[in-house]
Amino acid sequence: MAETFNNASVKLTSTNATDLYQAPNSSGNRAIVLSCLVANVDGTNNAEISVWIADSSNNYLSYLAKTIVVPADASIEIIPNKVVLTQGQKLRAQPNDVNDLDVTISVLEIT
Repeated sequence: MAETFNNASVKLTSTNATDLYQAPNSSGNRAIVLSCLVANVDGTNNAEISVWIADSSNNYLSYLAKTIVVPADASIEIIPNKVVLTQGQKLRAQPNDVNDLDVTISVLEIT
């Protein structure tokens, strides 16, 4: 089994549900999410975000955060500890406004 550190950065430019990161989609693969940092780049307004785990078909599995407020010019850590994603599972997010939130995911992929 190979272990690879990886990351993903997403600017949330829509109020629709958006994929943040998907675990490798081969049999037996896993991803350990080490961090999910959400930064509010709006200098004036707070913003809300929901983050959840979904399967490879975008079916909701469980929320990690639901309508959490990210203060203006601040950041929050959605995953203060590790979360394991199995084959093809993904992290998805939905903000309440566009272009205010940047999300950075750090993972260890095990393939």
